[in-house]
Amino acid sequence: MKNDFYLDERAYQELLDACNNLHFTEIVGGVVDFNLMYDDYWLQDSAVIENVKLVQGEWEIYLIFAHYKNPYRLIKRKITSCFCQSKAQTFARYMRRQAAKDQRGTLQVDQSMFQYNGN
Repeated sequence: MKNDFYLDERAYQELLDACNNLHFTEIVGGVVDFNLMYDDYWLQDSAVIENVKLVQGEWEIYLIFAHYKNPYRLIKRKITSCFCQSKAQTFARYMRRQAAKDQRGTLQVDQSMFQYNGN
């Protein structure tokens, strides 16, 4: 099973400081700031990755939609949760095939491009 994402204390504090300092800019967000929400044409060519993990006694199923050319452009959505691991993995596999543009799985994302702390 894969380890959860870990953000060290220093990086977390810098992230909080940056969020807290946003109100000092006094600049209202524009329409361009919401392009990520509306500009969803890239989802047509996205690879779908299933992610099953144990959270508080339940196996939660997530689908991750990542563009195969730019894997840092991604969306992660929780689908459902199950009490049985094998049922969750089977359900996740079927949901991935259902959601994917290419059900054979030819669009792949190189997961080694993501560097994360395994703690």
